[in-house]
Amino acid sequence: MTLAASLVTWQDDYALGLEEIDAQHKTLFDIMNRLWAGIVSNAALAEMAQVLQELEHYTVQHFTEEEMFMRGIGYPHFDAHVALHRRFVQKIVDEKNKILHGQRPSLELLHFLRDWLANHILVEDRRYTQQFHAEEHSTSLLGRFFGRFQGKKPARQPAVSYSRSLGTS
Repeated sequence: MTLAASLVTWQDDYALGLEEIDAQHKTLFDIMNRLWAGIVSNAALAEMAQVLQELEHYTVQHFTEEEMFMRGIGYPHFDAHVALHRRFVQKIVDEKNKILHGQRPSLELLHFLRDWLANHILVEDRRYTQQFHAEEHSTSLLGRFFGRFQGKKPARQPAVSYSRSLGTS
């Protein structure tokens, strides 16, 4: 696939100040731009399915790491955030299945992905990073370390993994 004009462009406003998560978000933008390029160039369905498969796998990996981070900081809105992640992955799976059954991906899909990801980063992800940065500066290093072990519940494990709930590998 040749690259057409980008669907999404990374902007400094998207930076959360967490290097690994910011890099993962940039990769998600890159994959979405490849999907856009495939739609614009009328790429073969097999090629489009491959890009959606990559988007699905990378998204699950990113969300899993992000959720581990949120658990680690005791993010109080963890369950609601995970539910948003699961719905997003399910949308990708549904669209991939449509392509595998011969349907062309729609522009609506790309607009959904673009709008969801930008809004998710700017609103939802910003919430847990604000909590993290506030806690990071609220006490000394040793205070934060010992606070993690005193009076805190053990970290939650997700009830169902993405691969089991979505039937993916």
